[in-house]
Amino acid sequence: MRTKILLLIAISISVALISNAQITAGRYLLGGSFNYYSATNESNKSFYSNIQIGKAIKDNTVVGITSSYASNNYYYSTPSQNKTRQYSIGVFYRKYKALANNFYFFGELDASYQYSKNVQEYFTNVSQNLNTKSNGLAVNFIPGISYSVWKRMQMELSMPNIAYLTFSHIATINGSLPPSTPSQKRDAFSVNTNLNSNLLSNFGIGFKFILGK
Repeated sequence: MRTKILLLIAISISVALISNAQITAGRYLLGGSFNYYSATNESNKSFYSNIQIGKAIKDNTVVGITSSYASNNYYYSTPSQNKTRQYSIGVFYRKYKALANNFYFFGELDASYQYSKNVQEYFTNVSQNLNTKSNGLAVNFIPGISYSVWKRMQMELSMPNIAYLTFSHIATINGSLPPSTPSQKRDAFSVNTNLNSNLLSNFGIGFKFILGK
């Protein structure tokens, strides 16, 4: 009997905590997400992570600062490889929509400055490589699902970079050319979607801590 009473009390407390887990105005969010993908048959490895801090300007609406890091290594069937590293910092706007059973759908819009470096190496000629650097602005839409684990913590499943547009200034230098050779420079505008045939590579796992009263 005593065990049943204690169990009932524990369940009641848990329900109370979760029922109050919505993000109310004035609270702060701190957290991030990550995505890792590796495929031996494709000789491809990629990693994405971000950190965010924001404030709820009204119930279930958050604005804040975001930063991210991404890397991608691709090994071709021919003796060469392609390495990309990307860094970004910017602002975000996120809107939550309550669903059943403590689940939330959210849509996030990011605007950020990005810097990236791409190195393509040719193993047939170790002295030759192609270096590309770019920097510019990007707008990114991220949808996802959030679950209230308890009053102060949420777990997330998101799709980073599912749709984004960028404007970049790109400079390319061929490593096999003499140092005096001028780099090739251009501006580029692009609109992209990331609907990979392997769905697991599109999802990121994250968390958020809810701070404040």
